[in-house]
Amino acid sequence: MGSKYKVGPLQAAMQGCAFLFALLAVLAPTLPSALLLGLTGLWLAGSSLTLKRSMRWPSRVPWQLLPSLLLTGLLSVDAEHQTLWLWCFALLLMLPQPSWVTLLHFLLAGYSLWNVQADLDIGQTLLVAMLLTGLMVLGVARARDAQSAWKRIGRRRRLVPGTRLWSDHQLGEDLPREIMRSEREGSYSELVLLRTHGRHFWHLMSRLCQRLNDFESCYKLDNRTLATLLVSADLEQARKRRHRLFDDLPSPLCSRVVTLARPITLASEYQALRDQRQPLVIIEEA
Repeated sequence: MGSKYKVGPLQAAMQGCAFLFALLAVLAPTLPSALLLGLTGLWLAGSSLTLKRSMRWPSRVPWQLLPSLLLTGLLSVDAEHQTLWLWCFALLLMLPQPSWVTLLHFLLAGYSLWNVQADLDIGQTLLVAMLLTGLMVLGVARARDAQSAWKRIGRRRRLVPGTRLWSDHQLGEDLPREIMRSEREGSYSELVLLRTHGRHFWHLMSRLCQRLNDFESCYKLDNRTLATLLVSADLEQARKRRHRLFDDLPSPLCSRVVTLARPITLASEYQALRDQRQPLVIIEEA
């Protein structure tokens, strides 16, 4: 699975680049540039080690800021020997990122160009500025395409390959199916909605999946909200499972548990969770 989705090859490429930066740091003509190149190598090595443990999309956390600042620092302390790194600003714009990060990249690129223009005449400076601007605009266009692709991915049923995280569209289909199944078999089922801070979302998802049975799934409603359908033999077993589940989940957490024995819709319960002020609401009776 890792090879199919390019995680393994990307990790190897990042580790190879980290080794090259370490070599460049050893060969750097000045100590400040050596330190900055070494820090870049450490950043690449550290990022490669977290690829398989993190499923965060880059646009959620502007991780491009650190290499951009390192690049600006390198061109500030040793512009004479490191001028070629100026073109890397275009590469940093190729992945989706917040608009303010894109604007900051353009400002840092302009500042770095100012640092290297001392070794260029006016014509060369204008030519470099136009080429760099064009490449950065192409990078932004590439990022827009990637962002559109990510939105299409968000409409898939299984959101992250190799995990039990499914889309809200899938929950919309599973919910009425589970209601009919629990009525037919006499089991006790309930819809569980969990809402946390965005930075805790993936940790919450991982812990929740560990507590579910093999036939149960986790659903993403938005960047802060998860849902699941807990299936138990009876109400007493459901209470015990619920107690174990909430004991192990990270906080802060706003939760809503609603039995499927009463008429419910996903939209109404999702809105009720967003409006509720109590940290936990449990509705067990029809």
